[in-house]
Amino acid sequence: MSKPAAAPPIVMAHGWGGSFSATFEPHGWRADLEAEGREVIGIDLPGHGTGRPASHDPADYADLASGLAAKLPDGPLDGVGFSLGSKLLLELECRSPGRFRRLVLGGVGANVFAPERGVEAVANVLESGDIENAPPPVQMMVRYSQASRSDPLAIAAVLRRPPNPTHMPSRLKQVRAKILLINGANDKGVAPVDQLATLIPGCATLILDDTGHIDLPEKASFRRAAIAFLTKP
Repeated sequence: MSKPAAAPPIVMAHGWGGSFSATFEPHGWRADLEAEGREVIGIDLPGHGTGRPASHDPADYADLASGLAAKLPDGPLDGVGFSLGSKLLLELECRSPGRFRRLVLGGVGANVFAPERGVEAVANVLESGDIENAPPPVQMMVRYSQASRSDPLAIAAVLRRPPNPTHMPSRLKQVRAKILLINGANDKGVAPVDQLATLIPGCATLILDDTGHIDLPEKASFRRAAIAFLTKP
């Protein structure tokens, strides 16, 4: 009798301005997944983190998904994404349907069909360093990015990149991975979530009370639901 196949590694992809060490590691993701016997692959998105010097040229971020793919082992894989990381994992699954077995995608819904909002204002402050005179929402995004210790000029360039990834409904229908969308009830930027969920075959959704966008990865309810989904056969 043959043994069941080993569960695949789990790729974790953070959002804009974050890093694996700032977004996931402090909140118990690695420890809890490894306790389930799973291998965790923590990824820093192109232009993010402190591992190596990053480009300040927006043109170098014209294909973020390929930049992420270059950091991944061959499949099969599972994945957990947040915000921009979710968009990129979904893009890779669209390019190669079945590359992922299961994906938990947090902080995405209708926002996969539109460029990020407030890009110019946040990029300007990252480049100038003038945080104190910026509007409160811009200050919040800049201070959020500081926790990752990413190069501010590099992540400003990521914001100014040619818009990508671009998700088209016809491509989403090709997805073969089992997908769970998890969002906060207070995250207005993803509404309506059903717009995305209905395009992905068999997609499940979960809405968490008292949760917004930026605080989603730190929520134990998000982590528990993700692990339960990823540990299914």
